[in-house]
Amino acid sequence: MVRYIRFNAWQGLQGNIPKSMVLAFFQLFLVIVPILVPFFQDHGLSMKEVFLTQAFFGAVIVVMEIPSGVLADRFGRKRALVLGALFLALGHMSLLWANDLTGFLVFEGLLGVGVSLMSGADLALLYDTEIELGREGESPEAVANLYSMHSLSEALAAVACSLLILHSMDAVILVQVVAGCIPLLVALTLKEPSIHRGEVREPLRFREVLVHLLRNGAVIRWTVIALSLWSLTTFFAVWILQRWWTETDVPLWAFGYLWAMYTAIAGLAGKFALRIERRLGIGLLLGIIGLLPVAGYVGLAASGLVMGLVAAACFFVARGLGLVVLRDALNRRTPSRFRATANSMASFGFRAAFVGAGPMAGAWIDHAGTVSTLWLLAGVAAIISLGVLLPLWFAIRRAIAEGDDSEGSPCAAPAS
Repeated sequence: MVRYIRFNAWQGLQGNIPKSMVLAFFQLFLVIVPILVPFFQDHGLSMKEVFLTQAFFGAVIVVMEIPSGVLADRFGRKRALVLGALFLALGHMSLLWANDLTGFLVFEGLLGVGVSLMSGADLALLYDTEIELGREGESPEAVANLYSMHSLSEALAAVACSLLILHSMDAVILVQVVAGCIPLLVALTLKEPSIHRGEVREPLRFREVLVHLLRNGAVIRWTVIALSLWSLTTFFAVWILQRWWTETDVPLWAFGYLWAMYTAIAGLAGKFALRIERRLGIGLLLGIIGLLPVAGYVGLAASGLVMGLVAAACFFVARGLGLVVLRDALNRRTPSRFRATANSMASFGFRAAFVGAGPMAGAWIDHAGTVSTLWLLAGVAAIISLGVLLPLWFAIRRAIAEGDDSEGSPCAAPAS
């Protein structure tokens, strides 16, 4: 009887919550990522071409991101997730024959379509499920839980990478293909929340989303801008770190273990981000996440192997704290009927910025070297943090002074 009850809970709407965690886990179970840069370079790609593949991935998302969010809001979160998971599976299977720049562009393009379809829809489905189950007040950390699952997945995948690479690169690719097909199997079993099914009868007005994000208060406007631009300060490090490890003679088999350690740090930071925000206050927290990327780049540029490895942790602490707090702020201030579209628009801004800046960073590495690029990025990170996080803090203080409690913290109550 107990087993039947548990099975029934897994099958019903309540099952969306554990299934969302499983989906999040395998969506980012990327055993190839810790060695992706040396893997690409072994197939003849320069650092400029490595960043070009990532820029192409971002460009596909830029084209698909907002339409995919509209699709999820208009036709259902489950349909968007199933279609996205299908493209993820096709993308991972393309690794079986990709061996040059063109093949890797196909790989990144298919993944870009898949990620854009799933981005925002997974969070929207989770929030809508908790609302319908009456758990929204009891489970305020949906974003933190989802982010922690992503980080756990990345950490375990990284360990698997280090173990598999001792056998062969083919073993890494095979496991990646198998893991990349699992999200499709999980997405097919999800249940669309009725709270969303009742709302999708009304046509979504794209202008309404823009007005909400850009004109519905300075706090939400600067939150979207921060998600678009501040995220770049830690994202560049993802691809430069592997180059830095290679240049400091870190053995390839250790890449996965290092990546696992860093993603575990990001996961822990994300897990406790909202509690830290409540304890320290949003002003101090914004200052911390603004300074950490700068410290990370300076530490890598000026230090040797040991201190450089310590400095690199700054990026992942900042990423865990910043993304959870900012995404939670966005989702709790956005109505359900276009929550997926709002998430997609924030991701759109970030990807569009990387499309422009990514290839330039890769070309600068090829031209001037890694250390010079690290110093350059330290300056860029400082400028972005001052130009984005400081106005966000001023907006929060202004909202508090005006007596608008809902605008006083990124962890505010949900939008009505």
